[in-house]
Amino acid sequence: MQNSQTELDQADHKILRELQHDARISFKTIAQRVGVSEATVFVRVRKMQERGVIRGFSAIVDPKAVGKDLTAIVLVRANPKAFPGTLDALQKFDEIYEIYDVTGEYYSILKIRTRGTEELGKIMDEVGKIDGIAGTETIIVLRTVKEDIAVRT
Repeated sequence: MQNSQTELDQADHKILRELQHDARISFKTIAQRVGVSEATVFVRVRKMQERGVIRGFSAIVDPKAVGKDLTAIVLVRANPKAFPGTLDALQKFDEIYEIYDVTGEYYSILKIRTRGTEELGKIMDEVGKIDGIAGTETIIVLRTVKEDIAVRT
């Protein structure tokens, strides 16, 4: 996967901004806004997909609109020898939306979305059973002030 910024020119960056703003936008509209042909947009998007710059296209769903009213951030302490297996086990939870392998006192940070505290408690019970988990600290999100999945290019 070669996704170095140096491989992207100004037109690529403009195409990416348009797609991040609206992934359903037509290549024709992108071409008009960027000042290139529709065929150029098609080829560049395909190349960025092949290189892993564009990982996919999806709808952005409001978690609360589908009943995921609670967001929690979980700080995980782990046994270093078992940590790779711990990460593999954590990836299997549908309720864990993001897993970060981090430096510092904690080994990873999780972002969990659930229907409420009871469901979160059950998930945390299961997380605690994973071999290699030495402890967790759970932080309940009271409100989301900013959440942006777009990457500024």
